[in-house]
Amino acid sequence: MNERSNGSRFWLTLPSLFFLSYAVLTFEVALTRIFSVMLDYHYVFAILSTALLGLGLGAMLLKRWHAVLPPSAVRMSAVIFALLVAASVWAIISVPIVEKGGFWLYLALAVLPFCAAGFAVSGLFQEFASRGPLLYGADLIGAAIGALTVVPLLNVLGGVNAVFFTAAVASVGALLLGFSRVRLPAFAGAAFLVISISFGLLAGLRVQISVPVTNYPEKDMYQMLANPAFKAKIVESRWSSFGRTDVVKSDRLPNELTLFVDGAAGSTMYNSAAVMNDPHEIEHLTLHFGEYFPFLFLKDDQRKNALIIGPGGGRDVVVALIGGVKSITAVEVNPDVVQIVKDYKKFNGRIYDGDPRVTVVVAEGRNFVRKMDTRYDLIMLALPVTKSSRSIEGFALTENYLFTVESLKDYLDHLSPGGRIIVVAHADAEIYRIISLATEAFRLRGVSEQEAMKHLYTVASDMNPAIVIQDQALSAEEANQVHQGLHKLGFDKGSFYVPYQQQVVSPGARLGIDKELRMFDQFLIEVAEGKLSMATLARSATLDIGPVTDNRPFFYKFERGLPRPFGTFAFLLVLGLVTLGYLVLLRKNAATSPATFTGALRVYPSLKLFLLLFSTLGVGYMLIEIALFQKLMLFVGQPQMALTVLLFSLLLGGGLGSFVSSLLRGNAARAVAFISLGVAIAVAFLSLFFPSLFGLGLSPRVTAMALLIPLGFLMGFPFPLAIRLTDRHGLGSNVSVMWGVNGIASVLGSALSMIVGISIGFSWALALGAVLYVLAAIIFLALPATKERRA
Repeated sequence: MNERSNGSRFWLTLPSLFFLSYAVLTFEVALTRIFSVMLDYHYVFAILSTALLGLGLGAMLLKRWHAVLPPSAVRMSAVIFALLVAASVWAIISVPIVEKGGFWLYLALAVLPFCAAGFAVSGLFQEFASRGPLLYGADLIGAAIGALTVVPLLNVLGGVNAVFFTAAVASVGALLLGFSRVRLPAFAGAAFLVISISFGLLAGLRVQISVPVTNYPEKDMYQMLANPAFKAKIVESRWSSFGRTDVVKSDRLPNELTLFVDGAAGSTMYNSAAVMNDPHEIEHLTLHFGEYFPFLFLKDDQRKNALIIGPGGGRDVVVALIGGVKSITAVEVNPDVVQIVKDYKKFNGRIYDGDPRVTVVVAEGRNFVRKMDTRYDLIMLALPVTKSSRSIEGFALTENYLFTVESLKDYLDHLSPGGRIIVVAHADAEIYRIISLATEAFRLRGVSEQEAMKHLYTVASDMNPAIVIQDQALSAEEANQVHQGLHKLGFDKGSFYVPYQQQVVSPGARLGIDKELRMFDQFLIEVAEGKLSMATLARSATLDIGPVTDNRPFFYKFERGLPRPFGTFAFLLVLGLVTLGYLVLLRKNAATSPATFTGALRVYPSLKLFLLLFSTLGVGYMLIEIALFQKLMLFVGQPQMALTVLLFSLLLGGGLGSFVSSLLRGNAARAVAFISLGVAIAVAFLSLFFPSLFGLGLSPRVTAMALLIPLGFLMGFPFPLAIRLTDRHGLGSNVSVMWGVNGIASVLGSALSMIVGISIGFSWALALGAVLYVLAAIIFLALPATKERRA
C-alpha cells in the first residue's frame, strides 16, 4: 500500500504526533524537577541529555529491527511510551539507591520511555518521509504547547502527578495512531491505557506522591533528617515549576523552621517573637553572625533603606530589622518560599505579610536591580545559592547572574553615597572571587585595583565569612575601628583583610609551630600594596577564583577544568567526532550490501553528506538554544518564564517554518541553503544587539518573542527538508537513522554549548552555532541534484 493511498492515515498521524511531542517535552521537564530533588544538580544535565540520547537510540533500533518487526510495531511503541512514562518514574522513586552508583540505574530507567518515543516518532518520519515538513511542524507545535503549559502544569499538579498527566496525553497520541491503522491490539492497548492512567491521575491528585531525597552529601536536607541529634521531620512539602520546597522542623531548634529547595540550600525562618525576646538568639545574630557586623558602625542616616536579595525564610530581614533599617525591600526568586513564609505568619510574626517596614517582591534579584532606579544604603546577599537545577539543560542556576563583574557594577551603581554591599559566603574561595569581581567592577568605574582594596574589608570566620564593599573608600580611622571590632568578636580568622593595617608576623617557633603566623591574609595585603594583582593570584591558585562575567556566569564553579559530568561529555564529543570521521571516510564499494547503514554509506556516497548534515543541524540547534536561554534569563528574570518564552517561541516559530517549508518545490536544496545562512546571520545579529534590543522599553517577554519566533521560523526549514531530500535521493530507508543521528548530535550539542559557555563564554557558543548553520548551507549546496516530485 503506497503513501498516496494512505492519506487518511497520514492526517490522523499529525494530531497523534502533536500529542506525543507534547508528552515528550512535558515529561522531560517534569523529570528534571524530580531528579533535582533526588540528585545533585550536576547530574540533572546528564538526565536531560539522556532524554535526547533515548530518542536517538529509538530511531537506531527502528533501523536495526525494521525488517523483522510487524507493521504495527511503530504504533505499539507509542503505547509502550505512554506506559513507560508512568512506570519509569514510579520505579525511580520506589527503588532504594545505595550511594551515587544508583545514578546509573536512574539513567537506565529514564532512557526507556524516550527510546520508545524515538522508535515511534522516527518510524512515522520514515513512513511519511516526503511529508516530513508537515510531520515536523506538528512535532514542533506539540512541543511548543508543551513548553507553554508545563510551568502551570507543574504548579498545579507537582512533579509526579504531572508525569501521570503526561502519560495520559501520550496515550491519546497512541490511541490516534491505533485508529490510523485500525489495528485492534494498538487500539485496545491505547484505550485501556488512557482509561487506567486517567483514573490513576484523578487518584493521584488527592495526594502528592513522595519523592525521596537520596543520600548525597550535597543534600543539606538529607543530612539534617539523617542526623539523630536534630530529631528533624518534614512538616510540609510544596511542588511547583520551581521545584519542591520543604519545611523542616527540628526539636533541637524550637524557634526555627528550615526551608529547603529540592533538598538543598537550607534557609531559616525564625519565630520572631521568641527570638526578639531571647538574649542568646539576639547575641547569636548580632555578635556571632558576620552579616550583622557592619551594622555596628552605621550611623542613623546610613540605614534608611536596604535591598536584600535572596532572603529565603527571612533571616536576613530579621538581621536588618535588628540593625535598625527603616525600609527593607526583600527580593526572592522562589514564589513558594515567599508564600510559605506568609502562610506561617503566626510563627514568624508576619515578617512578609504585615510588617510595614518590609516589602517582599517575587523576582530574580539581578533582573530587579537592573530595572529599578532606587538607591540603597545597604545591599545584602547572604548565601544566595540553591544548588538546584533551574533550566532545561540542567546546569544553570538562578543565582548565576547575581555574582558577575557586571552585577557588582550594577550593585555599586545602586548604592547611596557611602552605601555598602554585604555578602555572606560559604567559604574563603568565594571571598577571593568576590574580591576579583569587585576590583574589576571598580576598574570599570576608573578605580585602580590598589585603590579598590580600600573600599572593602572581610569579616573572616571559620563558617560563613563575609565581605563588605563600600561605595566610598574607608578612611584610616574607620578601618582602625573595623579592625578592632573584628578582633574583639573573633572575626579575624581565614581570609582576614582590612585596608591601611600593617601586617603582623609572629614567629611560629615560640608557639611550637614551624612556620610564621600572619594576622592578615598575606595575598590580600600584597594586592592592596600593589605587589600582587588579583589576576596573578587567580592564575597561581589551586582553585579557580578569577572573575566571571555575564557571558560566563559560573560563580560557584571553583574547580579547574570542566565540572561533573562534563568531562565525560567532552570524551563523548571527541568519540562522536572520530566516529563521524570514520563513517564519512569509508571507501565506496558498490558490491557491498546496502541493507546495513555502513553498507549503505559505502554504496551511496550522498548518504555521507546527509550524515554530516543531520549531525551539523543537531549540534548547531542545541548550541543556539542553550546559549540563548542563558542570555535570555538575564533580561526576562524568572528562569521558568525565560524557559517558557524561549522554548515556546523557538518551537512555535519552528513549527510554522516547517509547515511553510512544505510549499517549497523545485531546487529545495538551494533554497534551504540560503535559509540556513539566514539562521547564521540572525544569530550573529542577536549576539551583537541582544542587550540593546531589550533596552528599547518594550516588555521583555514581548521583545523576546519578537526576536525568537522569526529565528525559530528560519530554523524550522532545514531539518524537515533534509528528511524530504533524503527520501528524494532514494535513501528513504535510512530516514529513521538520520532522525536518530540528529537526536544523538543534539545530546552532544547541549554538552558542547555548556562546555563552551563554561570555558570561554556563551557568546562563543552562539557564534559556533552560527558557523555550523553556515556549514549546513554548504552541505545543502553540495548535495547532488535530484529531480523533485510532488508529494
